[in-house]
Amino acid sequence: MQQLFFDMMIRTQGKSLVPIEDLLMSEIQARRLDSGLLTIWCKHTGASLLVQANADDDVTADILAFFEELAPQTPGRYHHKADQPDNAPSHLRALLTQTQTSVPVHDGLLPLGDVQSLYLFEHRETPKTRRLLVHFIGQLLADESQMMVM
Repeated sequence: MQQLFFDMMIRTQGKSLVPIEDLLMSEIQARRLDSGLLTIWCKHTGASLLVQANADDDVTADILAFFEELAPQTPGRYHHKADQPDNAPSHLRALLTQTQTSVPVHDGLLPLGDVQSLYLFEHRETPKTRRLLVHFIGQLLADESQMMVM
């Protein structure tokens, strides 16, 4: 059983759902992760993580519209006005989603459903660079040079 920690940097274009499973798969392959559990931690309060459908772009559009309605960027609505007008609503959106998620790794793959994707959900208006801390616990692929031939 091995444990690994690594960071991933994600550049966003403002409010959006950014698919991250391809980046995760690149890290899984590069680090030779075989089977275990990945826990992904978003180190920001203006972004979150989701597992959601990917079969239709309207799904992500509906999610964005839902959160705009649920926590709108309305002047004078919030007490918290620390820096930008989207700061308070972004914190509320992150509060209603999650800043960490765990996904299995099986045979070096993310066994997501046929129409599932893993997303970084950016809640802020302006582009940001988001940092994710990833923790893996499990088995690494065997190094063929160290395997015994019987």
